[in-house]
Amino acid sequence: MKEIPKYLDVAVVGAGPAGSAVASELARRGHRVGLFERDRFPRDKVCGEFLSPESMDCLRRLGCYDAFRAHQPPAIECVRLTAASGVETTLALAATARGLSRRRLDSMLFDLATRRGALAIDGIDVRRLEPVDARHIRLHLRRHVDGVEHNHRLTARLVVAAHGRRSHLDRTLQRPSFHDHSPFVAFKRHHRLLRGGTCPPLDGLVELHAFDGGYCGVSFVEDDIVNVCTMFDRRLLRSEQAASPARPFELIARQNPALARRLKTLEPCDTETLAVAPISLASREVTCDRILYVGDAAAMIAPLAGDGQAMALESGLRLARLIDHSFPAPPVGPWTSTFHRHYRRRLQLARCLQHTLIRPLPADLGLRLLRRLPRIGEALLQWTRSPAVETIGTTYRN
Repeated sequence: MKEIPKYLDVAVVGAGPAGSAVASELARRGHRVGLFERDRFPRDKVCGEFLSPESMDCLRRLGCYDAFRAHQPPAIECVRLTAASGVETTLALAATARGLSRRRLDSMLFDLATRRGALAIDGIDVRRLEPVDARHIRLHLRRHVDGVEHNHRLTARLVVAAHGRRSHLDRTLQRPSFHDHSPFVAFKRHHRLLRGGTCPPLDGLVELHAFDGGYCGVSFVEDDIVNVCTMFDRRLLRSEQAASPARPFELIARQNPALARRLKTLEPCDTETLAVAPISLASREVTCDRILYVGDAAAMIAPLAGDGQAMALESGLRLARLIDHSFPAPPVGPWTSTFHRHYRRRLQLARCLQHTLIRPLPADLGLRLLRRLPRIGEALLQWTRSPAVETIGTTYRN
């Protein structure tokens, strides 16, 4: 059992892509960093598991691109869009994307943080944060080892909150955004592809199937596994009880003929169906005193944009650089302005696109327009993506 110190420079709560990126970079720059994850690795997450081309640059800068490629993540070159009306179109990505499960990706990044020198501990829950004085925050932690509960306290100069979309910490911190109401729920399940059928090949594609109130993404990840991840308005579940893990996928298959045909070519793997609710895309606070939010804890981009993981990695790299430059003072102003400058427009555009796609008539008209003028679609893809990240800092090489 790893010993918990009494003091850290920076405590990072949550070991997803954003949290692990922050911890790895700060540890590499010589800071005493703790990275605390509630779940135990390896673990899965509800996610489209699509790594956009911009993610590749972030992984190179973190120094783990070779480790990433060792998992043989399949290449994704195009996005196929379908509407419930039957209209569809295919758009080419500006560069090659990849598919890798969160089970593999998050474990890889957590291990990277450990190798860089961060105190990385999984299976530990940060229960509460409280100010000690104007310069320090106390963390209350709990973990179970061999069935025995252990409680710990430590003090940090700064806390990076990378705990994802929603956490009990948001309630204890009394974040106004914790009370945002959202109708959206999400489900994810891994599948194997049954060869044959009437669907076009899935190789090299990410499919995005739209229907009234939601959409579903389908693409390969490693080991010939197909990830199916859907987000939709919970009203689809109100008339019928989701009595089995398959029920959400049966419901959405009725909403879009192309999606129904695709799901008939898939069989579930021996893994559980994951669910998360509610899914809020509302604006959130990015700082609070000596607490700095990053990744989905700061803002969640609409999943259809396919930029969530790139945005998490990139924002983690940017925040680490700001912390390093200002430490021990918290970079509250710089991080707020940096976050809004780089992500606000992207978040707003993705929300607008989602609002269009989940309404049948606008989705039909929009895809017909993209079929005639594909350059508009390619421009939209680019506008919802991360810009070049050469301003983040130098690339780290093993």
